Amino acid sequence: MFQIRNYRHQRYLTVVLHLLVWAIIFNLPMLSTGNAPHTMKDYFRSWVPPVAFALVFYANYFYLIPRLLFNKRTWQFFVSNAILYAITIALLEEVKTIMIPIPGPHAPHVLEVVVRFIIAFSMATGVSVAIRITGEWFRSEDIRKDLEKEHLKSELVNLKNQLNPHFFFNTLNTIYGLIVQNQEVAQDAVHRLSKLMRYHLYDSNERYVPLRKEIEFMVHYIDLMKLRITSNVSVQYKFPDVTHDIMVAPLLFIPLIENSFKHGVHLNKPSEIVMTLEVIHQKQIVFYIRNTSFPKKENDQSGSGIGLENLKKRLSLLYPERYTFVAEENGAYFDCTLTIHV
Repeated sequence: MFQIRNYRHQRYLTVVLHLLVWAIIFNLPMLSTGNAPHTMKDYFRSWVPPVAFALVFYANYFYLIPRLLFNKRTWQFFVSNAILYAITIALLEEVKTIMIPIPGPHAPHVLEVVVRFIIAFSMATGVSVAIRITGEWFRSEDIRKDLEKEHLKSELVNLKNQLNPHFFFNTLNTIYGLIVQNQEVAQDAVHRLSKLMRYHLYDSNERYVPLRKEIEFMVHYIDLMKLRITSNVSVQYKFPDVTHDIMVAPLLFIPLIENSFKHGVHLNKPSEIVMTLEVIHQKQIVFYIRNTSFPKKENDQSGSGIGLENLKKRLSLLYPERYTFVAEENGAYFDCTLTIHV
């Protein structure tokens, strides 16, 4: 609805601007000399050239440019304009004969008049082309931005759908086992899982969310993942308690956390995951994650599947030229650093 109202507003504004410009052009002779026409015939005679210019302008604006020029029928466009000029000049000469039946002693030669009108009509056509192309460019930019917004929405929906569904089932199974072993821990896990699912389903629908909520989601996710890993896995994280009401795109860091649990945990070998998030001068968010590297086999289809490349695409749409992302193998470890300028 907002887009429709905005389009109508732009259309009305365009009409008003056109009327204002032509009102000035039609009255330009009187405004420039300061002398009002003596008779109605003189008044309408001064309107004849502007009417001809308007005819050429709008014939191009509404028909020739969109039908021919924009469809790359360039020669037809120029030929059609030549015909339009000829017809308009002929009509002008006919009107001139009616309004000024007897030429004055210093009347210009017909060829001179024709050349003047061709130059004036060419300028009118050029202005029409410039305005129409500019309008099309703005329209295409609006469409591109709308498509980007839709793409961002689909990317977020895709991310939410691809956020490892096995995580929820496995966590429920873990909680089921904890009910017998430790009811207090099981209750806490259910509470964390409910908060995580509420944020995942509802709060993350917003374009931006408070950073503190995103951190809370990450903490719940990590603590629930820790319930399922063995004692040979060390998981440490350090997130700020104060975030200064900074807003951030939702579910932005979770692919990196998922990736660390997917590739950084081994069933039998010692494993390590370290995560830190810093807010620098309330202008930058720096998320660093380091994990042991145990690459999956090619036939292993486990994990979220969102991938680091999809994260980069989402970042380029959400924070164009306002982020840096570095991911590299460092011996037996894999390091990722994501910096966002908010």
